[in-house]
Amino acid sequence: MMALLLALCLLLAMLGALLAGQCWGERQWRGRHAHGEARLAAQAPMLALLQALPVAVIGTDRHGVVRYLNARALAMGGLPAAHGVGASVSQLLPLFHDGAAIDAAQQVRDCVAQQAMLEVARGAVLLRESDGKRIDVHYSCAPLAHDGAVLLLHDVSARRRAEQQLEFIAHHDGLTGLPNRLHFQIRFEHGIAYARRHQSLLAVLFVDIDRFKAINDSLGHDVGDQVLAEFARRVQQCVRKVDTVARQGGDEFIVLLTELHDPHDATRVAEKIIAAIAAPFVIDQYSLSVAASVGVALYPDDDDDVDALIEKADLAMYAAKRHASGTCLRYAPRMQTQSYSRTILETALRHALERNEFVLQYQPCMDLATGAITGVKALLRWKHPELGLMMPLDFLPVLEESALILPVGAWVLATAVEQAKRWIAQDHRLTVTVSLSARQFYQRDIARNVGAALDAAGVPGHCIEMEIAAGTLIDHSHDGEAILRQFRQLGMTICISDFGTGDGPLHSLHRFPVDAVKIEKCFIDELGESADDGAMVRAMVAMAHTLKLRAIAGGVENARQLELLAAMGCDAAFGYHLGRAMAPDGVEALLKARAAPAAC
Repeated sequence: MMALLLALCLLLAMLGALLAGQCWGERQWRGRHAHGEARLAAQAPMLALLQALPVAVIGTDRHGVVRYLNARALAMGGLPAAHGVGASVSQLLPLFHDGAAIDAAQQVRDCVAQQAMLEVARGAVLLRESDGKRIDVHYSCAPLAHDGAVLLLHDVSARRRAEQQLEFIAHHDGLTGLPNRLHFQIRFEHGIAYARRHQSLLAVLFVDIDRFKAINDSLGHDVGDQVLAEFARRVQQCVRKVDTVARQGGDEFIVLLTELHDPHDATRVAEKIIAAIAAPFVIDQYSLSVAASVGVALYPDDDDDVDALIEKADLAMYAAKRHASGTCLRYAPRMQTQSYSRTILETALRHALERNEFVLQYQPCMDLATGAITGVKALLRWKHPELGLMMPLDFLPVLEESALILPVGAWVLATAVEQAKRWIAQDHRLTVTVSLSARQFYQRDIARNVGAALDAAGVPGHCIEMEIAAGTLIDHSHDGEAILRQFRQLGMTICISDFGTGDGPLHSLHRFPVDAVKIEKCFIDELGESADDGAMVRAMVAMAHTLKLRAIAGGVENARQLELLAAMGCDAAFGYHLGRAMAPDGVEALLKARAAPAAC
């Protein structure tokens, strides 16, 4: 564009004499020259060329008084035809450069005096007085040979908008519209410079959505994206205009709080964010409970380096997540050690399978109508060579995050099927329940792999029960119903967990080929505390039976709970009151002690 305007300026400079003769001295020519009309006719093609140019052309005398405007100049200035001639170019063109007003007439005078072209390619704006419209322009002022000047203005508003859009895309997140990591880095450096000059504090908040992967896995990425957008909107509402909220990536956000004077201000903002996120997220037909974990790091108390502060806020966030869902923690040096331990834990897990450090324990399940132990649930444990026996809560999240759940899950299934085979040989025909994570459930050829494990052990499918979280089935990007039907063709029974917790598709449960639902421990805990505290469990049992499903209660811890469940018609139960998770020989000893009839 600059090359085009330079070429036009040179062209108009060469035509200056003709333009000056025709436009500025037309009356003199008519009086002094008999052939004036002929000369005007000869210049008509050049005037037509000026009218056809894709830029506004304005000719002035040496003082900036307008002598000629082409049609594009009239349109750009919002002027009616034949207006503007005789006015000062400063009145005709209210120009601004980087917010400051420009005296166009003075520029013309300077241009003529210096006999040099003046050009403004960026930051120039024409504010049209007729309607207040803002037009981004690229303008040049070139001296003419006959004591005047010509101004060329090109409307670059569309190009400027495109540039601004590209600039926005380069520095902002496409989904939420928030600044991205690059833009945040720039804001952060400016914030630290300000804090140093004014001896103030600066805080970095690392904000993460708790269990967001479960939302994506169970409800699909479309719902997940809507959660992210709403999450970003709520976080923005919790901060001031001088603060910055950016999306780090995935379900992680960073907040920059500037101009602080009290370290507790950062914690108060973090708590405000947590409270704002706690309100239900209504996405399509779902009402979702979402929580946020927040880590806080302060400049200069915790560090004076940009990257180090972000890293320490990140460590504090992970510590908050481990502490409890929906909490915030300020960075402390001990968190460095904890993070290092997590890295060591993941490395150890990668070797645990090949070193045979995983074991399965089995928790007995009782049929409440007969009192017999009819099944067991397989539970994963890790015999760490130094830390001893570790429970799933200590390592299962790491397995999920690192995708190690796939090979470990395959080992769990194969081991559980082999154990079922041994119990069949001992005439203990127990149903063995195996839990599948969402990642396992939607693994390619999962049904074929399960069938291969059953065939290899020679175990009939009806002695294995698959337990799947209800929320897993909501993912519309996968056909969970088809996978369940493949399991049923193998003869296996199917149990849905998380029944009634809000994450499951209760409204569509009837269309899935399911045999049983598990009522979670959080509901069972309330049994026996008051006269009407069993209403929720009673309703769940009734709903399950209406759908022709068995109701299984989990987490039974005392005789009163067991008694109430039996009275409600609950079909089966397991929990500490009936037996803790134990090795296979413990299950066999329990069966002998109870002299329970074999069942499958």
